Amino acid sequence: MTEESAHDGSELESDVATDGGSDDEGVVRRDRFSGGPARSFLSSLAADERIFAADLEVDRAHTVMLAEQGIVADDVAGQILTAIDAIEVDGHDSLPDGEDVHEAIETAVIERIGAEGGKMHTARSRNDEVAACIRYRLREDVLEAIETTLALRESLVEVAAEHAETIMPGYTHLQPAQPTTVAHWALAYEGAVRRDTDRLLEAYSRINESPLGGAAFAGTTFDIDRDRTAELLGFDSVVDNSMDAASSRDFLLETVQALSTHATTLSGLAEDVIIFANRGFVDLADDYSSTSSIMPQKKNPDTLELVRAVAGDAAGGVQGLTTTLKGLPRAYNR
Repeated sequence: MTEESAHDGSELESDVATDGGSDDEGVVRRDRFSGGPARSFLSSLAADERIFAADLEVDRAHTVMLAEQGIVADDVAGQILTAIDAIEVDGHDSLPDGEDVHEAIETAVIERIGAEGGKMHTARSRNDEVAACIRYRLREDVLEAIETTLALRESLVEVAAEHAETIMPGYTHLQPAQPTTVAHWALAYEGAVRRDTDRLLEAYSRINESPLGGAAFAGTTFDIDRDRTAELLGFDSVVDNSMDAASSRDFLLETVQALSTHATTLSGLAEDVIIFANRGFVDLADDYSSTSSIMPQKKNPDTLELVRAVAGDAAGGVQGLTTTLKGLPRAYNR
C-alpha cells in the first residue's frame, strides 16, 4: 500500500498555512520534494482541463462512498463536497499550481476547509483516480461520436430513399464500370458507418468499467465499496484486478482505432463526392466550399479535402498511442 493510497489527510496538517493559503508549490506532498526546474515539464495541469469536470465528479462519488462506509465523518464529507462545488464554480483556471489537476483540486479543497480536506483522497491513489477520470470523460466523447454516426446513417438512408431510381455510373479503378443507382452507393456507405457505430459501442462497453479501488495498483486495506462508487458514477461494473484497473489503457487504444476506422470511412465518402463534383454529377454547397484568390470562378471542395486530411491525423494517432503503450510494463508509468 502506497502513501498515496493510504493516507487519511492528517499528515497534511503541518503543510497548511494559518490563513488556509499555500505557497507556489501547493500544499499536497510538499514535504516530499521541494520542486525544481523539471516541475513545469512534469505538470499536466493545463492539458488536464479536459478532465476537470470528470475529476470533480469522481471526487464527489469517492467522498460520498467514504462517508457511507464510515471512513470519513459525515460533517467532513459535507465540507469537502461544498468545497468541490465552489471549485467547480470557480473553474479550472482558478486552480492553484500543481503537478496535475488531481493534486491541484485536492490543494484547493484543503485551502478552503483546512487539513481535513486531505481526507478526500483517503483509500485512493492518483493512479486509479486518473484512470476513472479518463474513462468518465471518454465515454461522453464516444457517445457524442456515436450520435454523429447515427445522424450520418439517417442522412444516407434519406438520400437513398430520394434517389432509389436515380441512375449513376459505378466505378472500378476510377473508370466507369457498370450502371447503378445513387441509393446503391449511399447504402454502401450506410453499411460501413453502421459497422463503425458497432465498433464504438463495443469500445464503450469496455470503457464503462470503474477502476476506482485499484489505488496505486495493489488496492487498499480501507473498507471501501467499489460497487458503490461505480454506481454513483454510472459505470456498469468494476475492473476486477486492481493492477489492471490502475494501469490498463487498452480501452483508449480500442477507442482510437474505432475512431480511426470511422475516419477512414468518412475519407472514402469525401473522396467519392470530390470525384462526383469534378465530373459534374453533384454541385457542392457554398457552405462547404471555397474559391480561389486568383481564380474566382472556382468552387473548391476544401471541406471534403480536409476530411481526408483529418483521417490521416487519426491514423497517425493510432500509431502514436500504440508506440507509447507498447513499452509500458505493469503497473503504472507516465
